[in-house]
Amino acid sequence: MKISLLISVIQICLSQMVPADEFVWNWRDAVLMKSFIDIARCDANRRPEVEEYVLSAMTRLAPKAHGRHPNGIAAGVGLAWLKEIGKNTPEIDAALDRVLQHYREIPRAANGGCSHRPGRVELWDDTVYMLDIFLIGCYRATGDPAYLQDMAEQLIAHAEHLRDPKTGLWYHGWSESPDSYDDKCCQNGWNANPLHRNSEFWGRGNGWVAMAYADLLEAMRPDAPDYTRLKKEYQKMASSLRKMQDRRNGLWYQLPARSEEKGNYLETSCSAMFAYSLAKGARIGLLPRKYLKCADNAYSALRGHFQRNTLDGVCEGSCIGDKNYYLSRKRVSGETYADGAFLMLDNELKINK
Repeated sequence: MKISLLISVIQICLSQMVPADEFVWNWRDAVLMKSFIDIARCDANRRPEVEEYVLSAMTRLAPKAHGRHPNGIAAGVGLAWLKEIGKNTPEIDAALDRVLQHYREIPRAANGGCSHRPGRVELWDDTVYMLDIFLIGCYRATGDPAYLQDMAEQLIAHAEHLRDPKTGLWYHGWSESPDSYDDKCCQNGWNANPLHRNSEFWGRGNGWVAMAYADLLEAMRPDAPDYTRLKKEYQKMASSLRKMQDRRNGLWYQLPARSEEKGNYLETSCSAMFAYSLAKGARIGLLPRKYLKCADNAYSALRGHFQRNTLDGVCEGSCIGDKNYYLSRKRVSGETYADGAFLMLDNELKINK
């Protein structure tokens, strides 16, 4: 991708795809905002524009800001960043406090894992990233390592029910109850089994986890409680991902452990997420530098998947199901979280160079 095209992607995201006055308090736009914040940390020329954007969006939404579920909590990353850089106002501070209070009130599994859904206790791999960007943001805003410890405990609690020890990959979801129900999104009965979880490693779900591991380990001190455990889990996952990357194309499959499965397809959003995580792991010394080559190969492939300045080949929004459920998911474009993941990857590779 030429530099001019990348700048165009950023500009379109800021001014056309999700201008500040159209930013929605949700996880999709939150991931894109997190990418802007990452870029602003590294590029002084773009920082004023990003500061103006985040301040405008968060000021407008401060009265409605909430953290009643993880997908709402994620958008609090903007509030935390404004506090970190001293651009907060009393309204911003009040909104940040409200999101934190809501987070503390979310139902928990017996092991402390934060439920993905209101009204039920379910642990989804998606959740860990939505909490991760907010809690790390709160740590950076306050300097209080308790936020990092809280995030570490959430990763451990979710891993207890979702992580496969053989590969280090995560299943998509676990339910406290095996009761079957129809939510018009998940495959009915996905949790009606003795383990109360589904049986597949979904690409983007694992992408959320891979990014959460890398971001948290970067922020934690090596002598912090649980650091060594999380590092080993992350390294195991990274090793499996390196082996599962398509060598010819540089991307990963929608179901990354089923590359030979008929109907499986190379998927761009998880590929950007995996590449970002591997690149960061190599930069901070948790992975060998050879992992950076995996990220570079994915980046090169992803450059060919931009149509009208947005990433195509993205698996549509998905809940939980079996193999055929995921393989039937359509490929779409124009998803803010996918563009955000690519922008984070691009920024990480620039830091690595």
